[in-house]
Amino acid sequence: MSTSRIVRAAIIGCGSYGAEHAKFLSTYPGVKLHAVADLAVERAEEFRVKFGAGYATGDVARIWADPEIEAVWICTQHHTHAPLAEAAAAAGKHFLLEKPLAITLADCDRIVTAVERSGVIAAAGFKLRFFPAVVAARAFLAKPTLTMAQVIDDHWPSDFWANDPVQGGGNVLSQGCHMIDTVLHLHPSRPVRVYAAGGNRHHPSREIVDTAAITLTFADGAVANVAVGDCGVPPHASKFAMQQSDGARSFSLFNRLNSLMTREDKKITEHPAHEELGAAVIDAPFIAAVAEGKGSPVSVQSARRTSAVVLAALESIKTGHVVDLTAPPYAAAM
Repeated sequence: MSTSRIVRAAIIGCGSYGAEHAKFLSTYPGVKLHAVADLAVERAEEFRVKFGAGYATGDVARIWADPEIEAVWICTQHHTHAPLAEAAAAAGKHFLLEKPLAITLADCDRIVTAVERSGVIAAAGFKLRFFPAVVAARAFLAKPTLTMAQVIDDHWPSDFWANDPVQGGGNVLSQGCHMIDTVLHLHPSRPVRVYAAGGNRHHPSREIVDTAAITLTFADGAVANVAVGDCGVPPHASKFAMQQSDGARSFSLFNRLNSLMTREDKKITEHPAHEELGAAVIDAPFIAAVAEGKGSPVSVQSARRTSAVVLAALESIKTGHVVDLTAPPYAAAM
């Protein structure tokens, strides 16, 4: 997917996932990596050299003030998302914000308000929606009745920043959002209730939830179970996996959602596996949206809904009660 013109871009946050975006942006014909920024200037300079950016800076204000920059990739720790998104919108910069949108409802609301006020094109980095096998599964089964899904990773070090309750929120918030978003994307009906069980099983030094079994109920009566944790990747299903049924047809997504098997009239079809394309699957449609003035491929409103559902699941774990998503404070995000 190439664009009709060159989009001048910047990356804020020169860490591991900033590098994933940089690999793509440095070679894609529809974009020019104009600048990179990081609080650690030395790391930003290494990025500049490695990926051929125009300049490196430790001062994010330079990014906002640069009239050459049209779109910004925000790849920083989760607690910085809202202020950076607000600054990008105020500067008139389109932006792609890595997932999750934010880890508090207040920050999610700040981001949505800033985007709606400014009119910039903003996208959240929920790339699983664009995996070819996921796209094919959604086309095959449009109205699921029952969903079983998981995102189960190997153990995260307790001192990893994403396990910090303020900076990252822990595995269920930081990575569980990926599968919750995919489940929501594959259901045509809105979620109305959440019940969850779990807790902290592997990180006693952190005040986080690292293990969760989440049950969602949708307005049309469909139900979904989502398991999340950093307790060891299952050897067959893989880290990301999902099964859905509608009473007549079913599918299984596995191999990190890159492989698909479908079943209809008792006939099983194993579809060709896809190579995992990483950031390219979300970056290319976002660049096209900016270049052509189209709507966001993953709206911040939909990403706010994803964060709200995960936060409601954490509330359910803490209280032991079902959480009504049609009531405040979650209703506005649904």
